[in-house]
Amino acid sequence: MNEVMIGMRIETLPRIKLANLPTPLEGMRNLSKQLGGPRIFIKRDDETGLGFGGNKTRKLECLMADAKNQKADTIITSAGFHSNWCTQTACAAKRLGMDIILVKQGPREGYDPEEYDGNHLLHFLLGSEIKVVPSRSKADELMNELAEDLRLRGRKPYIIPFAGSTPLGVAGYINAVLEILTQCYQRGIKIDYIIHATGSGGTQAGLILGAKAFNTGIKVLGISVSKSENRVEAIARLAVTSAKFFEISLPLGKEDVNVFDEYVGEGYGVISKEVVETINLVAKAEGIFLDPVYTGKAMTGLIDLIGKNYFKKEDNVLFLHTGGTAALFPYKNPIKAFIKKGESSWVKPPWSPM
Repeated sequence: MNEVMIGMRIETLPRIKLANLPTPLEGMRNLSKQLGGPRIFIKRDDETGLGFGGNKTRKLECLMADAKNQKADTIITSAGFHSNWCTQTACAAKRLGMDIILVKQGPREGYDPEEYDGNHLLHFLLGSEIKVVPSRSKADELMNELAEDLRLRGRKPYIIPFAGSTPLGVAGYINAVLEILTQCYQRGIKIDYIIHATGSGGTQAGLILGAKAFNTGIKVLGISVSKSENRVEAIARLAVTSAKFFEISLPLGKEDVNVFDEYVGEGYGVISKEVVETINLVAKAEGIFLDPVYTGKAMTGLIDLIGKNYFKKEDNVLFLHTGGTAALFPYKNPIKAFIKKGESSWVKPPWSPM
């Protein structure tokens, strides 16, 4: 009953097509052989097609539909300075004829680097109005102030919370579970684990809810990309809230949220030799590029868990590529140094607010 109900509920949600779906599901034969562990597959959500692609496009299909239904003319959202979420949201806004204001976190108020690179360059090219503040709380405060100012001027702003981690955003990854199940059925594959980079928690909440509602038996593993004392609680809370939104009765709690915090390193956006080695390994083995902030850390976690015999040899593990490849370029100098010189220190980028 849950499967039918949640499927029907999602189908009735307003939705604007922004993503090229389904994204490919591929085997990583070379990497699996090199690591000598379980069979590894990859879900290529870096190929969703909006901007440089990424997991956020799935979230935006319902969120932007809601914005259109509310006759919004301006989208306001927030995330990190080189945020892939900001890039995809700006692309979606422009495609739908809306203005976009990005409130980004940086080292200080009004930070404007001399060199534009990575996602920040893309935000600029997209014609985004960019505001930079030093903290998440300041970002939330400024977004509300900007929205109120626009309303006083007769405009219709629509605020999307940090990284789109709301029930409407979560719907994107409930849908993704259905997509994965269909692809696996067609190929005769049973997935035992889905592993991915987890930050704001919307993707993980959707995967957990989908995996449980559709009775898949899949265990969802999140690899943290930043330090947080309450990430597990926040993801569980979002999953429960989303289940209520979809009118689905499911036993959900912290015990359903599996998060590994030990691969964060020195913090969000801080690159290490281990992550660079992972990026280099996957590029050479599979011709697939990961980024230093999200997917590189997630794959580093997967490789380490394989080395610790967390999985059985016969398991099938699906790695979710959440995009963010543009983030490679601001790290070009430390990546080159780590690979050519073997440097092992952590490198904190100048745009980090942490």
